Amino acid sequence: MPTPAANRVVRAIAVLVTTAVVITMTPAAAAATASGRVEYRPPSDAAIIDHFRPPASPWGAGNRGVDLGTSNGDPVRAAAAGRVLFAGEVGGALHITVEHSDGLRTSYSFLATVSVVRGDSVQRGEVIGTAAGPFHFGVRTPTDTYLDPELLLAGRLRPDIVLVPGAEEGLEPLEAHERSTLLETLRDTGAAALAHLARVTVDGVDLARQATEAAVSLSGPARTARVVAALARWYQQRGSCTPVSAAVPGLDQRHVVIEVSGLGTSSRSNSAWEFDTTTIGYAPADVIRFSYRGGRVPGQDGDGSTVAATSIAGPVTTFSGEDSQQPISVSADRLGVLIADVARAQPGVPIDLLAHSQGGVVARLAIERAAAAGRLPDTVRTLVTVGSPHAGAPLATGVGAMQLSPAGRMVLAELRSSGVAGPLDDRLPAMTDLAATSPVMAELHDRPMPKRVRFVSLGGSGDLIVPGVATGDTGDTGDSGPLDQRILPTPISTGAHGALTSDPRTTREIALAVTGSPLTCQSMHEAMGAFLEAEAVSTVETVTTLSAATAGVVAGGALPTR
Repeated sequence: MPTPAANRVVRAIAVLVTTAVVITMTPAAAAATASGRVEYRPPSDAAIIDHFRPPASPWGAGNRGVDLGTSNGDPVRAAAAGRVLFAGEVGGALHITVEHSDGLRTSYSFLATVSVVRGDSVQRGEVIGTAAGPFHFGVRTPTDTYLDPELLLAGRLRPDIVLVPGAEEGLEPLEAHERSTLLETLRDTGAAALAHLARVTVDGVDLARQATEAAVSLSGPARTARVVAALARWYQQRGSCTPVSAAVPGLDQRHVVIEVSGLGTSSRSNSAWEFDTTTIGYAPADVIRFSYRGGRVPGQDGDGSTVAATSIAGPVTTFSGEDSQQPISVSADRLGVLIADVARAQPGVPIDLLAHSQGGVVARLAIERAAAAGRLPDTVRTLVTVGSPHAGAPLATGVGAMQLSPAGRMVLAELRSSGVAGPLDDRLPAMTDLAATSPVMAELHDRPMPKRVRFVSLGGSGDLIVPGVATGDTGDTGDSGPLDQRILPTPISTGAHGALTSDPRTTREIALAVTGSPLTCQSMHEAMGAFLEAEAVSTVETVTTLSAATAGVVAGGALPTR
């Protein structure tokens, strides 16, 4: 009987010459070899939601297999007959590894339950556990090279080398090796790995759906679909747009405008107060600035300019950065009251809303809620949002993911204490509400925007706070159909976010919107260039924040790595 050391030498030689070599097979391997090639079948009927994305380096992130979109409790089956090398917990997750007669090993990770034990023989299709949500299915060679499971299942991957551990090596060394190998799945940014990290909740945070959707959104097919949709939007707007050279028509009657500011702002000074309302055509006394404490802000700006005559409507209050980070639903309801007050005080006068950043989400929710309850005044005509994350804010998603671990929370605490985050506080409700799959976002997309309200969203291609693609809405907004979106080319910077409100191009689009005119025509080069730049910014932010959160969870102890 060869020694373990001799076995390792022979295996190494066999790999180099890539010939069919069989050395001291395990009983399962020997039996299966006699019956011919191994036939594999999918371990679940669920669709693949994230595909094979091998990492660029052994320590890099990617997706070392495929992820299947199972639900909690769905059965997970052995892809082929073989022997269970490992069944148990690694890094806080349940995994199973099965060795097959052709030398390949299939792994099933992030499970809810495991129904086999190490050393069991399993048959193809046999239930070996249940899913906790999306689960990861991987395929490796005996030398730990990751293969594309879809090629294997399609019969297009036929290994010729049969290399399996010698029986005398025992299961104990094999289990130790499997533990270290399975830990690599925790570095992945695949849907199943991210969903698992989200299920390991801390202080009640649950981001499973959010993490899964984020991972799926990064896949090649999803990106291609977004590019095709952007091209289709550009093509459709060609038939109804205002030429760049055309003058903007003025308002044909008096309008009242309500301005709504963003996250962490105060009543004294912020970007939302920088909309060029005079050029658009509003009288200074018809400009109302929403207060997050209810009502409107005082009639004098910090520089002494007049805003909103005191008799126009509603109570007068000031608000702080902390007030603007209260639950978005509370802010939306308070804005709804102000809208109703303005309509009563100014009967028959059209009301427009201009909102920046979070303010756009607040304003949209306020209008949708009021319309659903039959309380939206008939005079509400237009909602224009600028830099508003209608698809959820990637940075808010990242902050929520970092809250999953002690290490992540320590980083956030350091950001707060250092002043880098300014007035923003991740512990306050608004930040969580802006995450892509928060209940607020779900309500926002489930409620219809009334058809009589024109809904326009403007974003910046290089906006690092709210990437331009996040200002769109892939869902249907109800009877009004998809919102009218434009992504304006901007520098890549954090300053691009605040600068949008005073940008002359923004002023022009707002003026077109409130006068009922089509938005400005964009060339294909401008439209697609802005979209692709915004898509790149969003992708980098999503990968960076979720990868940082993953590292923080593992390093911080939320996932034991024993």
